[in-house]
Amino acid sequence: MSRVSTGGHADIELLHRLVGGDGGAALDALLDGFTQQHPDVPLGDVTNENLSLTVKSRILKEDPPDVWIEWPGKNLKPYTDAGVVGDLSAIWTDGNMEQNYLDGPKDAARIGDTYRAVPLNIHRINNLFINASLADEVGVDPARIDSPSAFAEELERIDAETDHVGMLFPMKNPWTVLQVFETVLLGEQGHDTYRAISDGRASQHRREIVQALEIVQRYGAVATDDRAYLSLTDANERFIEGESVFFHQGDWAAGAYTETDGFDYRSEWSHVPFPGTDGYYAMNMDSVVSAADTDTPDAVETFLRYVGSADGQRRFNRKKGSIPPRTDVDTGQFTPFLQEQQLAFQQSRSQPLSITHGLGVRPDQLIELKTAVSAFVSSWDVESAADAVITALEQSS
Repeated sequence: MSRVSTGGHADIELLHRLVGGDGGAALDALLDGFTQQHPDVPLGDVTNENLSLTVKSRILKEDPPDVWIEWPGKNLKPYTDAGVVGDLSAIWTDGNMEQNYLDGPKDAARIGDTYRAVPLNIHRINNLFINASLADEVGVDPARIDSPSAFAEELERIDAETDHVGMLFPMKNPWTVLQVFETVLLGEQGHDTYRAISDGRASQHRREIVQALEIVQRYGAVATDDRAYLSLTDANERFIEGESVFFHQGDWAAGAYTETDGFDYRSEWSHVPFPGTDGYYAMNMDSVVSAADTDTPDAVETFLRYVGSADGQRRFNRKKGSIPPRTDVDTGQFTPFLQEQQLAFQQSRSQPLSITHGLGVRPDQLIELKTAVSAFVSSWDVESAADAVITALEQSS
């Protein structure tokens, strides 16, 4: 824990879990930039691995942190229902911030008509990474695969006709399976149906949910025998080592690729939007929110405005391996991969909010969805899994 106080004034308390690695480096870059621009505003940061639990406990004790880093979207619904997060609408509308965000990030920042968060970064989840040499060897053109079902056919062909693994599919943690499911649902059914299902009308789209689960089942059938015990980190390393033609994951996976000598972008690995999701930028993101009441409202507002600034987001995202939610940030010093991600974001027709990462569903629903997919990969019972998914998405908070 580090706390800094100057001039006898109370610190702004920032609670987060960005410790070490790219997250810690990104936060340090953000805070350094803020201190340079606002040396008179005291800021202390407190790290906590059990962030959500700690924030909730502090709220119950009527001692919330001034600001904390949290998923936006429906993840914030319990906080807004309790009236404990601040109204940040003035920060959005007073300057040029609102006009420099696309609709998806703005939707994530709003609960109802009120802005409650300042998005800090974006990770795209609907990436399909490609081992270039293996794709040539098995005779597949990823850009020509136009749907999740067509992708299943291609994986089945690779399994039947070659000695290669089509796609590594880690299932040790349920969120990786849920992420595949939601990406398949988006790619096969489109954003309108995806949004209707996540917004509480799942039972009206049972057939589409069943179809998505059947496709996920087909992916699992041609995955490696150890899929149930395979973690994301291990799968990513094995993809780098050339074990599979494809790997589906958020763009955070590419951090390991760029750090691997001899595994060069474009010549050794590349990426396309997951089949059927071209034009969609499915988002996971972090944001900063504030308590409804703080002892230092002016200082908190100054910090939140910096979080939403082009300078703050350039500093943070360059180190984090993500892209800025603002569309006017100079990404000239970002990696070529991230520059392409930023361009795809700016050109996207829609920016769906991820179910798996808490933006598109409430926290209680996310827990039930993870339970549903855990049972699914144990039994591969599509009908039972569809029932569980619908129950999770239509339950009341």
